[in-house]
Amino acid sequence: MGKVNKTTSFGALLIIQGLMLTPAYAASTVKAGQRVLMVEMTPALCSMQPTRARMRQCLEGYSLTVSGLDMGYGERCGRGSEPRLTPLQLKVVNRIMPDTTVRSQTWQRYGACSPLSASRYFRQITNYAGELKLPNELNTGNSYTVSKSRFISQMTRLNSGMSSNSVDLICQEGSRRQSILTDIHVCYEGSSFGTCHNVVDNCGSQFIISGGR
Repeated sequence: MGKVNKTTSFGALLIIQGLMLTPAYAASTVKAGQRVLMVEMTPALCSMQPTRARMRQCLEGYSLTVSGLDMGYGERCGRGSEPRLTPLQLKVVNRIMPDTTVRSQTWQRYGACSPLSASRYFRQITNYAGELKLPNELNTGNSYTVSKSRFISQMTRLNSGMSSNSVDLICQEGSRRQSILTDIHVCYEGSSFGTCHNVVDNCGSQFIISGGR
């Protein structure tokens, strides 16, 4: 995830000097239960929400970013705590969560509620993101109108073990009353894809993928 490119894998964007952080802590070692990785369509949100204009991902042309990982332990228990990461891990996390405020907020809202340290929590995020593959249309910098069924079919074909129930698509209405994809929630049970609960699924039968142009 990061600046515009045509790869379908987030993993390529987590490589630093030829090395990727290894999944030293698998998801299943903490708690088997619902986890939700929240992926944002950065160009769409940057153009639709003017308050985001000065965020790093908007200024530097990121195509996709992670906004959080709900571990299923509850929300909003960080009490203003800041996540502490090593310089190397911070460099990796920056590839998919470049905004300091977003990292802090997701830790306070989801990570601090879990038994994980900040290092292990953000490692879980980079592990999930590094293995997730997404359709090429999300990374080209162009805008497309796509059918929901085709998009979901691509997702399940690219990711072994993913079903249509593992993905929740979230849209906002654009200036022409068209549905624009803003978020993809990918659901897991431990280290495997799971079935999403509390589904929004408001995109309709087709929607726009905005490339920011």
